[in-house]
Amino acid sequence: MTRDRRGPPRRSVLGASLAAALSATAGCASLFDGGDDGDGDDGGGVVPDGAPLTEGVFAALRDGYVVAMADALDGAVFDPEATETPVQDALDAVDARGGGRVYLPPTRVTETGPIRPHANTGVVGFGMNVSVVEITGTGTDGVRFDRPASVQRVVLDGFELRGPGVKRDTGVACHYVGGTGDPADDPADVHVGRLYCRRWANSVLRVEEGVGPFQCRYDFLRADDCDAGAERALLDWRSAYGPANRFGTVVAYPTASASGRSSTILAQDGGELAFGDLTVGGTAGALVAQRDGRLHLERAHWEPERQPTTPDALVSLAGEGATRVGDVVVDAGRVPHVYELGSGFANKFLLAPGAVRGRVTDAVVHVTGGAAAESRSWYFGPLADVRVDGGVANRGRLRVLGDAGDGVA
Repeated sequence: MTRDRRGPPRRSVLGASLAAALSATAGCASLFDGGDDGDGDDGGGVVPDGAPLTEGVFAALRDGYVVAMADALDGAVFDPEATETPVQDALDAVDARGGGRVYLPPTRVTETGPIRPHANTGVVGFGMNVSVVEITGTGTDGVRFDRPASVQRVVLDGFELRGPGVKRDTGVACHYVGGTGDPADDPADVHVGRLYCRRWANSVLRVEEGVGPFQCRYDFLRADDCDAGAERALLDWRSAYGPANRFGTVVAYPTASASGRSSTILAQDGGELAFGDLTVGGTAGALVAQRDGRLHLERAHWEPERQPTTPDALVSLAGEGATRVGDVVVDAGRVPHVYELGSGFANKFLLAPGAVRGRVTDAVVHVTGGAAAESRSWYFGPLADVRVDGGVANRGRLRVLGDAGDGVA
């Protein structure tokens, strides 16, 4: 028997205890199997009002419920048709039991937003193109970290975080907001597994001044149909601090349909950020605009499909934070420079572009500001790649090493 989706509204919360349901089952089979609903097909039935969840977590998820699991949790099932905040309601429920996981159904659920995680909680779906949380509130963030005490050990994995559309006023998809000024209160150990952000007319991730997330991991972050052209960047790190944050693969295909401008991918004012692979298309503009902070970018692939606006350089760097940029592939489009070094730059380690199938119309490396005193930076490419603006005293602080050393047979 399957639920008639046109029938009466479902209950928002089942009143029976999940712990009682688990203790009533023999092993794990009855928890995850559909159970026998009396029609003889053992195919899993409806979850009756007030009944324990003996007919299966998977059956409840299949029927479109949000399921919360924690120790001795009463009211494990939340109905998106009967509450405007099913995900937040489920997070609050598991937080009341000391933490747990919220599981999304393999369909779309709507949430007015924002979703505000608690410590030791997670939101897990069936896959980025399967489970969808659509934020419907105008000007509302998707996931918002704004609690006064440190929120640690949060998991977001396997779902699409959908905004209300780029022609509307949206908040930030994932937003770290404010802070007490005490680093002990900052978010930590946030783990994003596979998160797909779509239809945001704003940044996809923003860290505001005064809050420094630390030891956070983003395994796979994708942003499609998002327009950050009117904002600083899709990934906007405004804080001066935040140690040991790692992004594995970031894929972005932004649109300029609202702003008319290409989207910068990363703006960085501080912190310690590491990226494995950064792959961008759509109306991608600059890859990096750094004012300060530490950055390690292993590989970047730039392949814009349209260029409503063109950045001066793909990677603009300033400040004394140690920065290493590896293989940059200019696979399409046109840009005057690959690298730009601004005022006060130091400790920059840059490799020559690995491939240029697009067009670099001027020098690969453009020095527009003087290097910091007593500093060294290195470019592993030929001297012909470098242009220093007139009046900028480099004093040899940028070392060009493309022809250094003797080859060894």
